[in-house]
Amino acid sequence: MLPSTFGEVLRARRIRRALPAEVQERLRRVRRGFLDRPSLDQPLALARFVALDLETTGPRMLVDRIISIGALAVTDGTVRHDDAFETTLRQDRSSEVDNILVHQIGGQAQLGGTDPVEALVSCLEFIGDSRIVAFRAEFDQTVFRREVRLRLGVHAWPRFIDLAALLPAMVPGTSNDTLDEWVAHFGLPPVGRHQAIADAYATAQLLMIVLQDAPRAGIETSRDLRDAEQAQRWLGRRR
Repeated sequence: MLPSTFGEVLRARRIRRALPAEVQERLRRVRRGFLDRPSLDQPLALARFVALDLETTGPRMLVDRIISIGALAVTDGTVRHDDAFETTLRQDRSSEVDNILVHQIGGQAQLGGTDPVEALVSCLEFIGDSRIVAFRAEFDQTVFRREVRLRLGVHAWPRFIDLAALLPAMVPGTSNDTLDEWVAHFGLPPVGRHQAIADAYATAQLLMIVLQDAPRAGIETSRDLRDAEQAQRWLGRRR
């Protein structure tokens, strides 16, 4: 998503220029890699996907902050346990008790986390030129883009692929709605929930199933996958 006003362009530039020189250079490499990313016509078998999940200070995607990020790569139809990313972002103040009870990241862990700029740059480096996948992606995408824009001054970043839209297309006729319901539907081993890396792992497992079944639905490239997801969204079939 590109900045819409000249003022936003200037603000983004000021934010980037205020970053340490080493961080600015890392961001330049990340942005070059994004521009040089593989074509959407790349076969699924050759593509690297990143299943990503966020834990935040609350459910308001326009204002709540990222507490933790979990991400796992999926390549060659395999969840890559050796290709993963996890971090807790340092907070100026810890989230409310009710929020802590959900994600189990205590106040001390939040106050002692990784510097948010370093965490976000490292996450962008991990993502690289891959396609990002999330469950109920609108929330994660909105929060992630906002934080990257406000802290790093980077506006353009790819739209996430929403697994919550793809799964009903690949497995029609079910009443599954939540991540837990889809995990149970396929008999996947239970994992700790409401932890970013655990939810990313569940998402990666479900993505692997979608990719394995994709040829049957005529989905052979990253473009096909994106188009199938968009079609479901336009038809209002995401639950």
